[in-house]
Amino acid sequence: MRLSERVRRISMSSTGAVFAAAAQLKAQGVDVVDLSAGEPDFPTPSHVKRAAFEAIQDDFTRYTPTDGIPQLKQAIVQRHARDCRSDYSTREVLVTVGGKHAIFNLTSALLQPGDEVVIPVPYWVTFKEAVHYAGAACRFVPTSESENFRVTADRIEAAVSPRTRLILLNSPNNPSGAIIREEEMRKIAELARRRDLLVLTDECYCHFNYEGSTPFSLASLGEAYREHVAVVGSVSKTYAMTGWRVGFCLGPAPLIGAMLKIQSHCTSNANSIAQKAAVAALGGPQDSIQDMLREYALRRSFIVEALNSINGISCNWPDGAFYVYPNLRGLLDARRVESTADLALQLLQEARVAVVPGEGFGTRDHIRISYATSMEQLEKGADRLARFLGKG
Repeated sequence: MRLSERVRRISMSSTGAVFAAAAQLKAQGVDVVDLSAGEPDFPTPSHVKRAAFEAIQDDFTRYTPTDGIPQLKQAIVQRHARDCRSDYSTREVLVTVGGKHAIFNLTSALLQPGDEVVIPVPYWVTFKEAVHYAGAACRFVPTSESENFRVTADRIEAAVSPRTRLILLNSPNNPSGAIIREEEMRKIAELARRRDLLVLTDECYCHFNYEGSTPFSLASLGEAYREHVAVVGSVSKTYAMTGWRVGFCLGPAPLIGAMLKIQSHCTSNANSIAQKAAVAALGGPQDSIQDMLREYALRRSFIVEALNSINGISCNWPDGAFYVYPNLRGLLDARRVESTADLALQLLQEARVAVVPGEGFGTRDHIRISYATSMEQLEKGADRLARFLGKG
């Protein structure tokens, strides 16, 4: 069978592949510590689940408008305005089947062969694949581990070419946890305005910030930047709703309209019951976010210190999100292992610990570890890593 060129341009998600491999071992009864999955281990808040039950009881189980029910669009606009000081209308929001769906809709609507997209490294695995699927090319921007992987506007500008259409940002970053400084974000927005580019800012982790500051969004910068900024978000991480699959995009009305056109032919609306639950999440009590953040802060401290106690590993303190991105170059050299992909396979098969190799995020010396799991699992995982990697 001859497959299309567009599908040959992309790869299977490395995070999804590790998650599937770990799940298969677990199904066989193997005790695997899974530090690969980027999803909160907390339950979805009770009031959100009640809203879903009520939707079912009220038979809210049919098609909805493709762009989302009016109550959810209003809730997204209001929550983003409250948390991030934006000023969107419901004409400028599209409800999608998770954040990934919003990114694919946007890249499909905006990009064509010959276009280029600027992406800081390390990057979320889907960024590169969404760009390649659209037929465009990536221009990767290196960041410095000594600067905690924070990208700067100067580095972004150095990568911009006459073919550039889009800048893709993710702050806090998956996998590094880096938060781009507000002054740099403002400079990037000004660069986009001056060069007539669009900045897509992925804000899925914006509430998980260990620096104590409130979330900053490019969407707060006002009318002068309105046509140059789009925001992707979801309820997945913020409200422990990964399986509900509700995301959104906020942006210029013409872009949202083009994305809606695509969505009308591929998925139609997001799940009707999940939309009702998302209304409750966005409009209801927000206490669960701070509860999760406090627990993540404790887990972050534990895992960073545990990793840094292993010879050959150097681990930065992430600014946000719930991942660490340790450098294993010393270990790779000492063990004569070619890549972190090879080492990750050894860890899964021999130590029974699942991690994601850095190759999927654009670097060769790192692995991603998620601490969105219980302290018990983190302690067990850290112990297995230390025993296996300390064997020499």
